[in-house]
Amino acid sequence: MDISSIAQSIPMGLDKENLAQEKKEEVAMEFEKIFARQLVNEITKESFKMGDKNGVMGQSNNMYRHHITDTLATEIAEQRKLGMADMISEYHKV
Repeated sequence: MDISSIAQSIPMGLDKENLAQEKKEEVAMEFEKIFARQLVNEITKESFKMGDKNGVMGQSNNMYRHHITDTLATEIAEQRKLGMADMISEYHKV
């Protein structure tokens, strides 16, 4: 019986468990980002109305709005301000 093969197999099992937990956390954070993006999108939809939608101002305005929405949503999600990621993580622990 080779002890080195047994020793190598033990950390592998722990690594798989850690990887699975990390994946669950990643999914929870991604869900919170999606939820935050929808929320910020809805809140700011009236704030960026200016110019013709098909003109140059409208296109640059849409690009600016998209950037602001993504940045705000990412910040909110990373700070876990909405609590969605926490709820999902807690659900997976049960």
